[in-house]
Amino acid sequence: MADISIRNADPADVSRVRDVIRLAYANWADRLPDLPDVSGGVEDEIAAGRVWVATEGRGIVGCLIGGVDDGVWHVANVAVAPDQAGKGCGSALMQHAVELARRAGVGQMALATHVDMARNVVMYERLGWEVSKRDGNRIMMHRDTDA
Repeated sequence: MADISIRNADPADVSRVRDVIRLAYANWADRLPDLPDVSGGVEDEIAAGRVWVATEGRGIVGCLIGGVDDGVWHVANVAVAPDQAGKGCGSALMQHAVELARRAGVGQMALATHVDMARNVVMYERLGWEVSKRDGNRIMMHRDTDA
């Protein structure tokens, strides 16, 4: 991915962050009735400083939502615009999350994904994540930050 940069989201980004999330999950929304509201609370998360956006030339192409809860850095959501899929944006956002966790002095990270999103599990495993638990349709994953 050429010239991607990642920065904290600001209130002016709410609409585009919602758009990226909506587009990224569009193929799943109808097929996974138990998928949570993946774009709910974006304004609050941005206000809390828990959202980062990946930008490239034309604007926002991806986003990361997460932060430290109970001593663990939780990745709540990673979304990439479909036209950017496979170009390294998701990996860059996930590596940014690891760096954020390290800077926060956190040694553990966690995330949850849906069992039907097998490509996500493969990508996360390639990035050093391991499946830690399965609960119905949820797959919980974790990794060390080596902080």
